[in-house]
Parts: sequence; structure tokens; C-alpha cells
Amino acid sequence: MRPTLLLVLAVLASLPQSGSLREAVKLGRTQDDALYESFNRSYDIPGSGGVERVEIITEFRRAVLVVRERMDQGDFVFGPDDLAKAMVPFKGQVTLIAQVRLHPQNTFAREPPYDLYVSTGPKTPPIAPKALKRSPVYLSGVPVPGTPVVGVRLEASLPRAEIERALSPFLVITDDKAEILWQGRLDLSRYR
Repeated sequence: MRPTLLLVLAVLASLPQSGSLREAVKLGRTQDDALYESFNRSYDIPGSGGVERVEIITEFRRAVLVVRERMDQGDFVFGPDDLAKAMVPFKGQVTLIAQVRLHPQNTFAREPPYDLYVSTGPKTPPIAPKALKRSPVYLSGVPVPGTPVVGVRLEASLPRAEIERALSPFLVITDDKAEILWQGRLDLSRYR
């Protein structure tokens, strides 16, 4: 019993402070749609070229999103303690999501092998995700036989501490030929 209690205490101590959890619950429950949308838009980075946008999901933002999802499901008693437990798998992680538009005359039958990583500087190795989720984007929104793939959604989680330690972190998105499609400075100090 004692080792279990110590493990629970260690996990709880490593989570965001209870004040942050209360703030996330409050923001996730807000009925002010303009405030909620403004909060979420502040985590978007505009893309260029074929990259439409890049979205950043920090621990705090994920906490707000979790609360909002629970509210949408009718769970109005979901509080800071519940949120602390739900956030354990995301400890120390930042999720990066990129929406990439493909050339209209592409011949891809499924999502292309585009990639995403964080360049750390000229003399240091990049930070690559352990898992990269690639999802096709269809014109109709759903995969229908014969419907062309018009884009790809890339999603990866990386350790926030590694990105913050990097001398010059840049998010880099490459195409199926490993050519850089887009890169942008990744300054996580701007995000909670």
C-alpha cells in the first residue's frame, strides 16, 4: 500500500500546479465562445505555401481541451482532481499538428510520407517524434472511393524540455522527397 501512495503523490507533484488546473477548468467551462476561440487561435501559427497552419497543444491547452470535451459530453462535475488524473499521459509533452495542402494534380491514393521534426541548431541533432501520425484529408471530408487526397494532417508529440533547451528550435515540415516545405521558429515561451 505504501509504494502505491508514494507513486500517486509523485505523479500528483509532477502535474501542473493546482492553480493552473483550476484555471484550465474555468477556461474549459466558459460560456464565452469568443474568449474560448481567441484562446485556441493564440496557439496557431500561420503557415505558408502548402502548409496551411500549425497548431500547438501544450499541457495547459490540452487541459482546457479535455475539460471542454467533458463539458460537451455533459460531465459538469469534472474538476481539478479529475483533470490531474486525465493529464498524466501528457506530462511534459507538446503536440504539434500541421495541416498540409497537396498540389491539386497530385496522384496520391493515400496520405503521403510527409514528415515533421524540430531542428535544434546548426551543430545539434534534430528532435524527431517517436511516433508521427499522418492522416489523409479528403475534399469531401470522408474517404469515398475515387475521392482524391487533397491534404495531409501531421501530428506528433515531443518533449517540451528538449525543445526549450535547443539553441535555435525550428519546426520543419518535409515532403515525400525529404525537401523542406516549411519551417518556422518554435518559441514555446509564448505559450502556457
